[in-house]
Amino acid sequence: MIKIKTALISVYDKSGILELAQKLFDNNIEIISSGGTSKYLKENNIKVTEVEDYTGFSEIFDGRVKTLHPKIHAGILARGEKDSEELKKMGAKKIDLVVVNLYPFKEEVRKGSSNDEIIEKIDIGGPAMLRAAAKNYKYTVAVGDPTDYSEISLDGMSELQSRKLASNIFNKTNLYDSDVASWLKDTKEINLRYGENPHQTAKLKVETTSPIDFLNPLQGKQISYNNVADAMAAWNCVNEFEKPSVCIVKHTNPCGVASDKDLENAYKKAFSTDPTSAFGGVIALNQKVNSKVISSIMANQFVEVLIAPDFDQEAINLLKKKENIRVLKGDKFKHLTESYKYNSGVYLEQTDDNLNFEKIKLESNTKAKPDSNDINDLLFAMKVAKHVKSNAIVIAKDEMTLGIGAGQMSRVISTKIAFMKAKEEKLDVKNCVLASDAFFPFRDNIDIAANEGVKHIIQPGGSVKDDEVIAAADEHGISMTMTGYRHFKH
Repeated sequence: MIKIKTALISVYDKSGILELAQKLFDNNIEIISSGGTSKYLKENNIKVTEVEDYTGFSEIFDGRVKTLHPKIHAGILARGEKDSEELKKMGAKKIDLVVVNLYPFKEEVRKGSSNDEIIEKIDIGGPAMLRAAAKNYKYTVAVGDPTDYSEISLDGMSELQSRKLASNIFNKTNLYDSDVASWLKDTKEINLRYGENPHQTAKLKVETTSPIDFLNPLQGKQISYNNVADAMAAWNCVNEFEKPSVCIVKHTNPCGVASDKDLENAYKKAFSTDPTSAFGGVIALNQKVNSKVISSIMANQFVEVLIAPDFDQEAINLLKKKENIRVLKGDKFKHLTESYKYNSGVYLEQTDDNLNFEKIKLESNTKAKPDSNDINDLLFAMKVAKHVKSNAIVIAKDEMTLGIGAGQMSRVISTKIAFMKAKEEKLDVKNCVLASDAFFPFRDNIDIAANEGVKHIIQPGGSVKDDEVIAAADEHGISMTMTGYRHFKH
């Protein structure tokens, strides 16, 4: 049980602090305070000990340094009887309660203040004291928000109660540090048109390292949450390829991808994969776009977003006829190095799936072997599959997707969908290649692929049924190439 005898109070937000301090004072609890807080409490007839009187050290640098003192932090970090003698030797006392809230950094940024003004609102002493107290929650109670004042019990605080408040502190300082880091990275925040659905609000934080310039669109109406997600998916996919390439995305899945000698042909091939799904899609192109490409796009489909490294003036003039199309520039030399997901207090972080397919060792244990042209198509298909929601199946030929099966609970269903899509568009799948983002658990996918005319398959391998799957490929005269790398995308 933590019995509060000495409290340190230093707050920017004075809400509720007078009532709390009065309660502490009435219970003969010594209050140590600094600066404006000390002045405020004294004006309201509450006795306090000034920090500088306690430490014997006057604040310096216009108040930048005042609570960063060994007697303050020793008092906060002392572990009961274990450290009492050492504490006494240095003339310090145990601080049992730390009540601190932080400079309003985020509010200062929002006001549009100067850099110097914002820098002075980066709190140092406050987070240091709170983190020290939260670390020492077994002996010290840390409170960083007026809404938590009611949790303070002068009859004594249990370790569990203190631990709960400590958790709040680290959440608070983590968010605070994140805001500072974002500002230092020159992160800009913009309001989005809406979230995943129109009744949801959404914001976008953009750093200078963003591969797409969302802050300076060439034209178009306000961008939405889904537009951003689709744009990132399309841009990351299209930059897998060196040749002129186009990726059309719908609901973060590629629905058509192709490479060719020029962008116009690449677009026509990508569009022909699945014209139905392409309607209202997001299109990414990996080279400078001219008016011929824009003419093809505008003649074929309604498009939400276009992303490319650049657009020539004729292309820009033509796009102005469709002023609602969001036109963005992307930097093909900026790649994601980490990916993040945050939801309801759960924060996931991982390195990016940035495998260089040209450098991996490919293995083929089937009787039939792919030639160099087949390998080119196999790698093309696997590069696309990497960007398709698992379970992912991609069928392709001549650097063009013919059908894509995405996001199914069963791989065999994804396989059936890929061929169904190809048949709907009357695309010739004979002698095509098939890529799977993960291993085949059974031979059923191979049997389906063979019946549809597939001649070459690429997959990670690694299933306990690999021998059965390879045997099925041999039965059908299909080559099977193993990469050794899975590409799940949930």
